[in-house]
Amino acid sequence: MGLFDKLFGKTSQTEQDTTNKKVKQTIFNEETEFDYSDFENLKANKSYDRFFVGDLKLPSGQVVCTDPMYRELGLPQSWTVKPGDYPVYLYIGLDDDFGGRVAYAELNFKDEVPVSWELSLISETLLADDFEKKMNGVFPVENGLGSFSDFETWKLYNQEITDFYTKDKDANYYNDVLEKYFKANANTPASSRGEDWINYTPTNSSANIIMFGSGWGDGLYPRYVGFDKNRQAVKLIVDFIQLTDETDE
Repeated sequence: MGLFDKLFGKTSQTEQDTTNKKVKQTIFNEETEFDYSDFENLKANKSYDRFFVGDLKLPSGQVVCTDPMYRELGLPQSWTVKPGDYPVYLYIGLDDDFGGRVAYAELNFKDEVPVSWELSLISETLLADDFEKKMNGVFPVENGLGSFSDFETWKLYNQEITDFYTKDKDANYYNDVLEKYFKANANTPASSRGEDWINYTPTNSSANIIMFGSGWGDGLYPRYVGFDKNRQAVKLIVDFIQLTDETDE
């Protein structure tokens, strides 16, 4: 195990097939395979409308990617980036079978095509049990939403929701707080079904959390990280096309 693996608790092994655009990755002693040809260079993929949501502020460089309402696995990825502001793009389907839906969400650290891909993992030391370790690389969606945020921002956002329900356990955070922001984006972009994203700043935070609709809705969705030749993160991709229902332990 190398220094990178020791620092971030990364125990997966990967095999890159750059000819066929496939990766075999072993996570917690189980092998999985994915094809990255569709999202390798989304900027040039004409099947999707590329929409700039805004810059995500990452003051710590630790990225959280999960359902912002269900809030399971609100934990940082096993890799970090230099603190800064990074653009987020949504890719809206243009084909009939996925038209108007968010197919991919992309957090872009460098405007280049990665040389290698992996399922983006959370350090196993942060995961609760063997089931979470086995399912590492995907996150559950129970409210039709995904999100990107900095880990420090996420903690403030999480506290905001806790405080909200402490005041009124019968209230509804989405309906009472977030819904108006989604409705404000009902017609943007024109290619989407509407109300598919917000750029939200939690109370007591100077940074933001970007939320977006999850393609087919609820399910388990994979996160992919692309690296450059120096193993620096180039982009984080959430894939809402490859829906999985692998939920049994």
